[in-house]
Formats: sequence, C-alpha cells, structure tokens
Amino acid sequence: MSKHLIIFEHEGASTIETVEAPDFTSHENMPGWKARSVDDAGIFMFQFSIEPGAVEYPIHTSDEAWLAYVASGYGTLFAGDTEENRTEGADYQAGDFITFKPNTPHGWLNGDSPSVIVLTKRSG
Repeated sequence: MSKHLIIFEHEGASTIETVEAPDFTSHENMPGWKARSVDDAGIFMFQFSIEPGAVEYPIHTSDEAWLAYVASGYGTLFAGDTEENRTEGADYQAGDFITFKPNTPHGWLNGDSPSVIVLTKRSG
C-alpha cells in the first residue's frame, strides 16, 4: 500500500504524518483506465494508470488549467473541437510535460505498454 507523507510545522519544528494513499479505482466506466487523487496544500493531484489496449479517452474539456507529467509509457494526445471531433494529434512519452489551458478540447489514446500520467491543478 502506498503512503501519503504529510510534513508540517508543529511548535517550531517539522513533523511528518503518514496516512494511506488512495487506491486506484476504475475511471468513469473507461475500460483500462484507473485513477486516484489527492487534494492537499492547495494542489489537486490526479494520477492515471492506463493499461495497454485501454479504450480511447474521448474528446472532453475542463474549465481549469492542468499540468501533466508522463511518468511512464507513451501514447497520443488529441486536440479537438467543441463538437468532440479530433483536429490533430501529437505523440507523448515518458518524461514529457503537457499543459492544458482552460477550455481546450482534448482526448487520449494509450500505446501498447502501461502508462502512468500525473495531472495537477490548483485546488478549488
């Protein structure tokens, strides 16, 4: 079981609290996609674990900005339009960063190996 280590100031010194990290759960009826998240210190962090052969994540939008890091694996990121059509694609791989500006339609297609993608945004 993974942990969530929380370090904070207490009476003039740092202290560490250890709690269980959330488990991965199926994501929005999307076969092959699992997710977990933590909301702490003003930051929301979301982690995808994507299996080889996972279904394509359809074009969608968020009204917030997100920053993603591809921790492992590879695939294709699609740009789209307001009618949820693909307009272009770009390959991503481990080590890449992806910035999502607010209200930008996008979708995902994983490659043929497992992928882990970590996304962050401001809490709220």
